[in-house]
Amino acid sequence: MTSPTKSPHIDYPTPREDPLAPPTALTGLSGGPHRAALWDGSSAWVITSHDLTRELLNDRRLSANTAAPGFPMLSPASMVLRAEPRSASFIRMDEPEHGRLRGMLSSRFRPADAERMRDVIGGLVDQRLEALEPLDEADLVPSLAAPLPAAVIATLLGIADEDRPFFEDRSARLIDRTRTTAEVREAREELDVFLNGVVDQRVDQPGDDLVSVLVHERMLTGEIERQDVVPMCRLLLVAGHGTTASQLSLSLASVLDQPSAREAAAAGAPAVVSLGDELLRFHTIVQNGLVRAAVADIEVGDVTIAAGEGVIFAIGASNRDADTFPVPDELDPGRDARRHLAFGHGSHQCLGQWLAKVELEECLHRFTTRFPSARLTTPLRDLSFRHDASSYGLETLPVRLRAD
Repeated sequence: MTSPTKSPHIDYPTPREDPLAPPTALTGLSGGPHRAALWDGSSAWVITSHDLTRELLNDRRLSANTAAPGFPMLSPASMVLRAEPRSASFIRMDEPEHGRLRGMLSSRFRPADAERMRDVIGGLVDQRLEALEPLDEADLVPSLAAPLPAAVIATLLGIADEDRPFFEDRSARLIDRTRTTAEVREAREELDVFLNGVVDQRVDQPGDDLVSVLVHERMLTGEIERQDVVPMCRLLLVAGHGTTASQLSLSLASVLDQPSAREAAAAGAPAVVSLGDELLRFHTIVQNGLVRAAVADIEVGDVTIAAGEGVIFAIGASNRDADTFPVPDELDPGRDARRHLAFGHGSHQCLGQWLAKVELEECLHRFTTRFPSARLTTPLRDLSFRHDASSYGLETLPVRLRAD
């Protein structure tokens, strides 16, 4: 067993030196696990290896439950979940309960389901692009990257258009690391009040949306309770909106900055599909990584991760692992990046990954074909990045839509 005091010791999270790359303190590590100091004085193991991340995310000796001893909390705001992991829905549960609840949604988020949504998503993209037609310049964050995923998830859940600004705002607060615990709790409570109202409405007036399915096929049959339905819906709103909006903003910026990426986006499938995976790998917006706690000792080479110790998967660094992705700091539209870990891995892999990929592909393709001469008005590295959000993205994305 390796003594933690003799292992590399870093602070986590650690700031980026380059807005387009993970911190060198992480990408410079090899092998692992490595010891890290957290904001609250505790410590945890950090994993940066791509292959080791894939291996350990399949290991059931690592718990996703925030109440597990040693579970690493990465910011004061995250403490909201420590005593009440069930309120975060199934993503903070272990088997078998995790699989039972996730299975109630998974049949709506298969690759074929995402493909069936492609035309609908394309239509939603076109609506946003048509609104840009009269303009010479625009900020693509509020005009495209943020409202598109909000519209998609609202369509799935049957949320009215006029309610989108409310859940967009509350979702943004929930992923903002600068928010206090009280602010995060308030945003979550307000969102839950809203979603409870949606559930009440679906009891009496069901539709063909996902909330209606959960209410009538699961809740009213006694299979789950309301306290399960509301967190499920909140999870879909927050994860389906904030993360995808962040990925879209960074991806649009990269496409406008790099000619080869723009060409791949405009070409359509299969080039834009490959480009999408590479952009997911390159940006890896879940910048805090994935967190677990060991519930039994795990031997990793000459290191023992002891029961009761936390583990952090720095997936941004894992996706820059040169052993898996040669020349990892280069955005290569032709790379086969399908083994990326942007959506995690194992039983907790992102439920909405196929839907997010379709949104990314349709948005990039339709934007570049409608505005082929669009360009950034600010150099890429000088843009305003969201360094204080758990979902890394851009604050603004100013572009000129047509050539001068």
